[in-house]
Amino acid sequence: MSHLKNKVAIVTGASSGIGAATARGLAEKGARVVLAGRNEERLSQIVEDITGSGGIASYKVADATDFESTKALVAFATTTYGPVDILVNNAGLMLFSYWKDAAVGDWNKMIDTNLRGYLHAIAAVLPSMLERRSGRILNMSSIAGVHVGEAAGVYGATKFFIRGITESLRKEVGVGSGIQVSMISPGVIDTGWADKVHDETGRKIAGELNKQGIPPSSVAEAVVYALDQPPEITINDISSIQPGRTGSPRFRELRTRTSGTVRPPRGTNRCRLSWLWTRRSSLHDDLIPDVFVFQRPGHLRRPSQDPTWITRSNF
Repeated sequence: MSHLKNKVAIVTGASSGIGAATARGLAEKGARVVLAGRNEERLSQIVEDITGSGGIASYKVADATDFESTKALVAFATTTYGPVDILVNNAGLMLFSYWKDAAVGDWNKMIDTNLRGYLHAIAAVLPSMLERRSGRILNMSSIAGVHVGEAAGVYGATKFFIRGITESLRKEVGVGSGIQVSMISPGVIDTGWADKVHDETGRKIAGELNKQGIPPSSVAEAVVYALDQPPEITINDISSIQPGRTGSPRFRELRTRTSGTVRPPRGTNRCRLSWLWTRRSSLHDDLIPDVFVFQRPGHLRRPSQDPTWITRSNF
């Protein structure tokens, strides 16, 4: 049974990458999806693909940095399909530069999109959700919001911000008002973002990182999984590190935290594993037990459906 059937979902940053893949995934589960972004040609093509496959979708050109534009997006979704049930806050910008370069222009672009853009979308959908005591907000963060990499100081700071507002939102409106608040924190994703970096040194770093990127469809699977839950369950946080990067310092740090409690299945090649950290909590319980999950890439399923999952919790 899909908990997404007939739900009205807005996906920002939906003209490419994770947003486009997420829109397709939600539509496949029966959601009525409104894609938002700046590139009308791409949005139109994606909607055509979705509807051609039997899904329900529309698009609205919108600028996440403009609150009036975001309010118009929510009004369009409401008029077209009904009150918004799901917000996937995904529009984001990743620009690399060193502090010595003082790339203020790039910093401001990331602040406008990654900070103000998220706040605008939340402010536009939250009143209706609170009134109905129902809704789902998923914020797209990043591993950079936990571990800041080279030349990514400001970008990492914007993702720390997203982590902070998500946790605050969950505590304030999740437990008491029945709203499911989730966050996805992927590693490097191959979405073509490296081409948008203007700083020359930053572009070189971005290009090297992008070679290690995982496909947007893998992250979209995590998004759909987090949202496709019954009302009493919230998936608070899924952190995904790209396959083949198990030797990275961050992976070693996370793996150490699971030592003695969670191990991959016997005979499974560690280098082919994605690492997911899922925190589940009841909307009626502010305690947050941890569930640690190892999962083979391309097989994102519930533990009960896939024997390759190994889980441990504090329940």
